Amino acid sequence: MHKSLFVSILLAVGVVAPAQAQEATTRSPGFYAGVFGGAGAAIAHSLQQRGAVHVNERFSLPINAKGSTENSTSVGLGGLQFGHEWDALPLGDSLKVRPALELEAVYIGKHSPTGVMPVIPRALGTQYVTVPLKAGLILANAVFTFDTPWSDRLFPYLGLGAGAARISIRGADSFNPMEPGINHFNSDPDASDTAFAMQLRAGFKIQVSRQLQLFTEYRHLTIAPTRYTFGATDYPGLHLPTADWRVDLGRQKYNLFVAGLQYRF
Repeated sequence: MHKSLFVSILLAVGVVAPAQAQEATTRSPGFYAGVFGGAGAAIAHSLQQRGAVHVNERFSLPINAKGSTENSTSVGLGGLQFGHEWDALPLGDSLKVRPALELEAVYIGKHSPTGVMPVIPRALGTQYVTVPLKAGLILANAVFTFDTPWSDRLFPYLGLGAGAARISIRGADSFNPMEPGINHFNSDPDASDTAFAMQLRAGFKIQVSRQLQLFTEYRHLTIAPTRYTFGATDYPGLHLPTADWRVDLGRQKYNLFVAGLQYRF
């Protein structure tokens, strides 16, 4: 899928560029806006569930289940960006760099990593916790685009950004094979948290016309650890009552491949 995104961009350039052959492609500094989409994978991360089972009025049994999610979970994303690029600065005889600052809004679609978590006390087996989550991010980026002597239409660039991520979990499930049919979060399976986020970017911009650019890039995105509180287990007559459950989600890391379009004002 990642290769097909890149091939699609090359095909688009092959179709559009000839029609723009007579139009000047010299880029001038100024504001721009962009739209993009892509796909990638969430790397495995740690997951921990803690709480207590109320055995009677005087005694509660502490529960601590800790493990990690599967190696990779596929994700899709989309977003908008608005920025300003300045005049090129010389880097030697034939290389120039164009610095830019931009603000970006990113949406990462629903994906459902599942943690496999041995329980302490060990006599209680293994807990399988699924957290269907979505993420919305606001990021401020610094982008450095390079003018090279090899092409006046293809420009490599690097970028880095930081900001905030809002993680929303809806319909979480905590299942133990020793207790079939019971979701230990059933009284409230929804929660959310906000965390610091960072990203690194590397890609190419393709000049289509004086005002239009296509771009394709790789992003490595990280989101700091987050904490959630889910409802108590509520199955009267089937399960002992519990306290609310606290779930700690470790640092999230994403490998993402993105393609998009920028318009210069």
